[in-house]
Amino acid sequence: MMSPATGASVIRRAQDGVRRSALRRQFHAVVSDKSDALSVDLDQPGVDVGAILEEITKGLDSGNLAVQRLAAALRNSGAADTLIERLAAESPSQRIRSARVIGALRLYDAVPWVAELLASSDRGVSDAAARALGKTGGRNSASALVLAIQRRGLSRRLVAELARAAPDMFLEVAMGEPQRPAVRPALAMAAGLRRRRTAINPLIALVLHGSQRERVISCRALGWIGAGTAVPVLMGALRDRDWKTRMSAAKALGALRAYSAKDELRHLQSDRHRHVRMAALHALRRLKVR
Repeated sequence: MMSPATGASVIRRAQDGVRRSALRRQFHAVVSDKSDALSVDLDQPGVDVGAILEEITKGLDSGNLAVQRLAAALRNSGAADTLIERLAAESPSQRIRSARVIGALRLYDAVPWVAELLASSDRGVSDAAARALGKTGGRNSASALVLAIQRRGLSRRLVAELARAAPDMFLEVAMGEPQRPAVRPALAMAAGLRRRRTAINPLIALVLHGSQRERVISCRALGWIGAGTAVPVLMGALRDRDWKTRMSAAKALGALRAYSAKDELRHLQSDRHRHVRMAALHALRRLKVR
């Protein structure tokens, strides 16, 4: 026999499911242009508005008609203003949920307020802000993420969202400008994650003239991009005094299937550092060379 507590829990879950379904139908009606009206309660129990919107807008950019219709309906309902106000709420969960909705709808006008959350001491809040900026994209979002990297240092979350947010040529131009120590490696990594072929020359310049960290990350980024023209520079990096740079160059040459580097990689198997020897061995295996 079901206990009263269990029964109440089942009823509550069923009610939450009904509310989620009703909200999802509202959103789909707007997307299909059957309605332009929304009634959204951001604090409705058991309903994560941002999660539902993320399902609907996943993989879509800000220019997509579905995203534009949902954003317009949200603005007309007055909920967009409420979202921005909630970004300053005391409750971290309210700030996180608001950032999630803003990111799902690519609300570019809200970027300045979302950017302020990147400085939050609450990891959940700052991560939600970074994800929202990554989804929203554009120069202002990318610039806000770069400023956060300046303050906090290189972070996987910030770099991943910078890679997603950066518009054409943003990363390439920024790599050539004066930057604080953590920023240029982050830009190089983001360019590699985006497979930005226009970043090949700036990355080669960093391999040749950058700091140790810049050289290490730029080698890997060139491998991710598939930059065959960088093979001679990467072969030169196999002789770098820093073992991490040698290791990174070996990994990149393996990723590029650079058969012309086989002799240099064989020589690297006698390197004094074990990680370099392992990277060279793995690269030779990828080249199918013993």
